[in-house]
Amino acid sequence: MFKSLRIRLTALFVILTIMPLVIMGYLTSSTGVETLQKEAVRLQSQIARQVSIRLGAFFRERQNELLTLTQVAGLGSLSANVQQGTLLSLLSKQPAYYRLILAQADGLETIRLTRGSLVATANLSDRSSDPLFKETISTNITQYSQIRFDDDARDRLLTMMIPIEDLFTGQVSAVLIADLRFQNVEEEVLRAFNLTDNDEVFILDRDNVVTAHRNPSLVINRTVFDLPGVEGRMVGLNGDDLFLATDKIQLGDLTLTVVAGTSYANATAIATNLFQIFGIITLVTLAVSSVIVIFAVSGVVNPIVKLSQVAQAIRDGNLNAKAEVSRSDEIGKMAQTFNSMTDRLRQTLTGLQSHVEELEKARVEREKLISDLQAAKRLAEENSRLKSEFLATMSHELRTPLNAIEGFTGIVMNKLGGTDYNSKTGGYLARIRSNSARLLSLINDFLDLSRVEAGRLEFANQPFSPAQMVKRWQEEIGVLAENKGLKFNVKLDPALPEKMRGDEEAISKIALNLLGNAIKFTEAGEINLSLACTDGTWNISVQDTGIGLPPHAREFIFEEFRQVDQSSRRKYGGTGLGLAIVQKYTRAMGGTVNVKSELGKGSTFTVSLPANSVN
Repeated sequence: MFKSLRIRLTALFVILTIMPLVIMGYLTSSTGVETLQKEAVRLQSQIARQVSIRLGAFFRERQNELLTLTQVAGLGSLSANVQQGTLLSLLSKQPAYYRLILAQADGLETIRLTRGSLVATANLSDRSSDPLFKETISTNITQYSQIRFDDDARDRLLTMMIPIEDLFTGQVSAVLIADLRFQNVEEEVLRAFNLTDNDEVFILDRDNVVTAHRNPSLVINRTVFDLPGVEGRMVGLNGDDLFLATDKIQLGDLTLTVVAGTSYANATAIATNLFQIFGIITLVTLAVSSVIVIFAVSGVVNPIVKLSQVAQAIRDGNLNAKAEVSRSDEIGKMAQTFNSMTDRLRQTLTGLQSHVEELEKARVEREKLISDLQAAKRLAEENSRLKSEFLATMSHELRTPLNAIEGFTGIVMNKLGGTDYNSKTGGYLARIRSNSARLLSLINDFLDLSRVEAGRLEFANQPFSPAQMVKRWQEEIGVLAENKGLKFNVKLDPALPEKMRGDEEAISKIALNLLGNAIKFTEAGEINLSLACTDGTWNISVQDTGIGLPPHAREFIFEEFRQVDQSSRRKYGGTGLGLAIVQKYTRAMGGTVNVKSELGKGSTFTVSLPANSVN
């Protein structure tokens, strides 16, 4: 039965007609209920806000009364009798005050007036230890206490402390203390609103204890009302279903929360009638729409079937298929749009084909470029290898004649050949020997560098004594430091093992390079060498008080043949290979090099290597 397109479309149109009506009716009713709920919450928010405003105004009026008394009337400068008379007058005129107290800055009360009685001077209190009193003195700001129940007053009291400034010094000379009756707050604020039996307004303190309510038993029993995180529908104090809203008022450290609510049933009474009205409208509309759909399907189904056939042809790959345009209504426009869409689809596919061909061409070119880059990389690696081998070979060939020059120079200087010479000749021989040693050291650096780059650097793994190794460094470096007038300090970590495994010669090369640089670039001060071992790593640190490094130099000082600038090269000499060898040796042994430096104050180089101790 449902294989017939006409039947399916009829059923579909009926369903499509029914569903929007049902959904619309439901959403409209729900929206009405939601609107009423929001309006109820908004109204309660306004009420809570109005109560907060009136409550704040009430306390500001009392505060302004007292400020006028202290600032305009100059209460602090009046005589004791006048002060007492003034406070008695205020107490009799304003029922909100239960007690008025005048206390000096040292905390001693001089006047205590309670509604209906006067306390003698001997019974006055000392308020110097009262935190609120001390806060008023120190801040020179009006302070409010938390609300408390007073047995004598048989009411809830709120204390307000007003600082009184000395007109000459500007310091707080006294404090006017007023205890306000919260019952009067209810009379002045809450009862001013005409609340129905469906409404309620009450006030909570910071502990959510009810402090003001038209039902006194809730206040006397100190009923706690836990406020939810958001406003809206919730359970009230008496278990009623209410819409509640809140507003807070802040008086110094005192926080009061005004809660206003109305019953859920009263707020949503209109919504119940709205549901019934929308139900009737939906049923009537459904009946009328069903009749219209049945007659409309016959005029719609045939063009849609034809359009579906064209769509199927296009799906099968026939992009030349066209929908018949025989009508000028919406279905005819849909056929025209369908044909236009087919034309654009055909153009898009043609463009995609062209783009695919371009991508293929780009892929071939990219692969050729990658191949050329790989060939260039192999050529560069081969050139680097040949350069390293050349440097290694040349360094080796140069060392042989230099060793001979240095050896024969030593023989002549030691007069082992039986030939005497004068002091001038001895100076020449010393310069020959010194420059030969310098050139030999430079060749050794080149040889070490070429070994690292060629990947032919191998490290020994033999046991050695760190202490003995450092002692040899001291013997070699100490003389150089002493010749320049530098102090050479050595510090060994007690946790350093007696024996460790590694390449002592390679480690010494790293340390001696760093120590040599430190002595070279330090004109005065000291050189500090320290060895420490922590968490499987041992650190060699060389610290000097030399010229230091500018910040930009730290980016390239470990590069080969690089120095800070040409003036450093002319003044201190060197080739710029020492730090490059230090870094390459350290990395080859699995370690790191860190530098800290400040221009003009010195540098600290720290080498961290894996610690392999010998048990």
